[in-house]
Amino acid sequence: MKIQQIRSATIIINYADKKFLVDPMFAPKDFYPPIPECFTPDLKWPLVDLPMSTEKILENIDAVIMTHYHIDHFDEFAIKALPKDIKMFAQDEYDKNVLSDFGFNNIEIIKEEGTVFGNVTMYKTNCIHGIKETTMPYFDMLNIRHEAMGVVFKNKDEKTLYLAGDTIWCDFVKNAIEKYRPSVIIVNAAKAQLLKSGPIIMGTEDTEKVHECAPKAKIISSHMDTVGHATLNRKQLKDFVEKNNLSESVLIPEDGDIISFDKE
Repeated sequence: MKIQQIRSATIIINYADKKFLVDPMFAPKDFYPPIPECFTPDLKWPLVDLPMSTEKILENIDAVIMTHYHIDHFDEFAIKALPKDIKMFAQDEYDKNVLSDFGFNNIEIIKEEGTVFGNVTMYKTNCIHGIKETTMPYFDMLNIRHEAMGVVFKNKDEKTLYLAGDTIWCDFVKNAIEKYRPSVIIVNAAKAQLLKSGPIIMGTEDTEKVHECAPKAKIISSHMDTVGHATLNRKQLKDFVEKNNLSESVLIPEDGDIISFDKE
């Protein structure tokens, strides 16, 4: 297994001879206007450029996973760059229809009971993309959905991988860890939030809870240093990890870095 951090939540996962592109967001630096109602309301984003060309990112991709349709996980530049017949995976019928409306024609829903692609079985897991009571006023204002998914990857010769997705620590995450016992967990850890929403993805405390629930797992911190509503950066997370003796468990890749794991 190899996991490459591209930028923000965009990653490449090489798993059991399949190459997955997750949540492609290809916009150039500063393309999007500031995110309203956040703590940095004058900050354009993405905060940084991609570490490589989109052509390089798309080399030999077997499938694309869109965990949910928010612009920082699937944007207009990805829509234009991706072949319309590439294999696409979505969380539900709604997002499948979104992809279909963009012209994609090879779309499948990842199911909780398992979806097979080559030698990989993927299982949908649920997320809480922030406490619904405090986030929905903002999501309604932005005309976006609250629903998002995580994905568990399994193969008899690979370590089990859990991509938690856009979620805070919650019973869905705890239950997924206890059910699948992943050796590797990818968390979106920038603690993005709006003025009164509370965190809508994990931060330091949630990352520590993931470690407490899965003390032997390697945790990869993604979705860092790119979006305007983030309130936690890599340096702050690294300081927390070092202070709490988590450096062996929590990995914080830079954009472009590749992390490899031996087979089981």
